[in-house]
Amino acid sequence: MRYATTRHTLGILLILCLPALVCSTGCAVLYQLAYGDGHKIEAKYTGLKGKRVAVVCVMNPSTYGDGEASTMLADEVGRILRQKIDKIQVVRQDEVADWMDTNEWDESDFVEIGRGVKADVVVGIDIDAFSIHESKTLLKGRSRLSTTVYDMARDGEEVFRTTDAEHTFPTTHAVSVLNANWRTFERTYIQVLAEHIAKNFYDYNMAEDFARDGAAYAH
Repeated sequence: MRYATTRHTLGILLILCLPALVCSTGCAVLYQLAYGDGHKIEAKYTGLKGKRVAVVCVMNPSTYGDGEASTMLADEVGRILRQKIDKIQVVRQDEVADWMDTNEWDESDFVEIGRGVKADVVVGIDIDAFSIHESKTLLKGRSRLSTTVYDMARDGEEVFRTTDAEHTFPTTHAVSVLNANWRTFERTYIQVLAEHIAKNFYDYNMAEDFARDGAAYAH
């Protein structure tokens, strides 16, 4: 009875955390205490296992001028997929870039590049909007994007698609430029966004989402 009461109390504390969206290590700990490690979010698409996968990212240049950001994002997504998914082979980004340059790819046909690098599957990331500057003095990552999977064995058929109307980091506040170099913040946001995208393809513990903002960018 005492154990059940404790779990009930911790559950209430978790509920109190949620409306405030306090995505910190503290709430992650409360979640784990209340519910343990068994609450998994299942992958939305599981067809990458054992496949040769090309991760290709296109970013709208009118919203963000740094062409390196899209390459960094694709590379980071690929790195996470290699870590999390068994028997996957991710096409190196330099191989993707070489094919793009040689064939003057127009950044519109993900299936074409999939054929070019002999991929079994293409994960196409289309970034419609990307920014890290909330104002001259504040940093906050914001993106609008879609992620689409094309199955080359089905002649490039679209087999999965998800859209994020807005992805933000940190979720509850902005970061002062006095506390973070914007280049360092950009790299951090790209890592966070890459993890968010990659989680479509593997199971993960729900508690990870509660700790996403982390102590590094607390108030």
